[in-house]
Amino acid sequence: MAENYWSAKHGGYIKCLVEGCNHVGIIITTAHCRLEHGMTQEEVRKKYGLPTNVSKLNRKQIESLREGADK
Repeated sequence: MAENYWSAKHGGYIKCLVEGCNHVGIIITTAHCRLEHGMTQEEVRKKYGLPTNVSKLNRKQIESLREGADK
């Protein structure tokens, strides 16, 4: 069962910390970790840390975050 830190607080978002990953959402699933990074959530946590909370963003701000990660 996923711990609370893999889900955003009500009305917020979290960002995956894996280098090069642009995933921002309300949850980071075990499937995301396995399919996108080839690791379990626990392996992601040990290597990169826990997902970070980001404030409530609009679509334009989320796209800006994603574009910044691509640079």
